[in-house]
Amino acid sequence: MGKVTIQDVARAAGVSKSTLSRFLNRNYSHMSVKTKERIAETVAAMDYRPSKRAQSLKTNHSRLIGIMIADISNVYVSLLLKGITNYLKAFDYQTLIMESSNSLEQEQHQLTQMLDQSVEGIILQPTSRHSQNYEFITAAQVPLILIDRETQPPCWHTIVTDNFHASLMIGQQVLKSTRPYTVGVVVSENIKAVTTREQRLAGFTEGIAPIPVKTVEIDQDVAELRHTILALLKNEAHPIIFASNGKVLAATLRLLKSLKLNVPMDVGIAGYDDWNWAGLVGPGISTVEQHPDKIGKLAGEILMKLIRDPSSSAQMSVYRLPATVVLRASI
Repeated sequence: MGKVTIQDVARAAGVSKSTLSRFLNRNYSHMSVKTKERIAETVAAMDYRPSKRAQSLKTNHSRLIGIMIADISNVYVSLLLKGITNYLKAFDYQTLIMESSNSLEQEQHQLTQMLDQSVEGIILQPTSRHSQNYEFITAAQVPLILIDRETQPPCWHTIVTDNFHASLMIGQQVLKSTRPYTVGVVVSENIKAVTTREQRLAGFTEGIAPIPVKTVEIDQDVAELRHTILALLKNEAHPIIFASNGKVLAATLRLLKSLKLNVPMDVGIAGYDDWNWAGLVGPGISTVEQHPDKIGKLAGEILMKLIRDPSSSAQMSVYRLPATVVLRASI
């Protein structure tokens, strides 16, 4: 038997081609429940799969969502993507996932490619903190949702963890500790690059006040962090380290191990992102546990509303989802 056509299915279901087309495009207006059921049964029985490309040409809807991620190797991102894609499945939308590698140039090029693919909406983990770098998406009349990071001035619906409050809570727990911490050390990648890192620094600093805080930025090299820790210990300080994400936390723990330092007797430590391994390291590391799957699901929900009702984009909001502080013996 040759390839089943839309005309074959319409004839078998006893409906017109236009009625079947409306069904396939989820337009059920003026269609009885009995007719819907009969068409659905016929489509399933004949194993008919309409061409997505043909549908998009006829309806001007690609049923394609673009997702731009800064670093796809991050565990946070995998859970974020799971939240987004699980939600979109119910709406028969496909996703086009790209990675900027935290490069603005690469991000801009790939966002343009998404627009060329006629995506109906974009979910973006922005590399830049400046809204002007993303205005071309709005100019193309494509709904945009920001996740994980904010841009200034606020222009689009943005969904983030409440980074300041979560870091504040960790800092307050340090003050409640029976250990005599004398200085805080916030370890982060480039702090000024994204608002997330600034908020975590500000929250932790306020949380442990009046204990002073030093900042150490690391990339691949932990030499400065090594020097800072050894200098503090030489001056008989008792530092508490706050690592701003899971990648930085892992690098810091490796350094402490190489220095043969005892946690928390010599150095206290806490960090962001608890992917079920922090509780297995040393005495157990206190962490802030984010909920990226919930961020992804909410991003999908809001984007679908914008696609269906573009006028709702005027009511822009920043959603700050709570995180969970998991206390262990490291502080």
